[in-house]
Amino acid sequence: MGKYLKQAREKKSYTLEDMTELTNIETKYLQALETEEYDLLPSPFYARVFLKTYAKYLNLNVNSVIQLYESAQNIKQSPAPIKPQTEAIELPKRSPSQKKKVSSLWLIVAIILILGMVYMLFQ
Repeated sequence: MGKYLKQAREKKSYTLEDMTELTNIETKYLQALETEEYDLLPSPFYARVFLKTYAKYLNLNVNSVIQLYESAQNIKQSPAPIKPQTEAIELPKRSPSQKKKVSSLWLIVAIILILGMVYMLFQ
């Protein structure tokens, strides 16, 4: 696919620098597309964006270029990554008496806040 891009660019007598000015894509990224060194690009997302833009300026079928890229990526990808095994951590449970203490504490805080507001209103 990279050779296809390069041939299309050269057919139009454009240099990589010309394409950089037209597309606003850095020369090193255009060169990475032409040499199919996708690991030099910031991310697969940017690879697709750069390819769409590059194909558009070369008057190529954008969908075809993206399909070629994606099929090449599917071939290169390794099997599904192995997920790390994680152990479930069980948090300590509160006893009913602890739950009552916590709810009683919230009730006391709420009463104090209400009394404080009433006091401020009548001052």
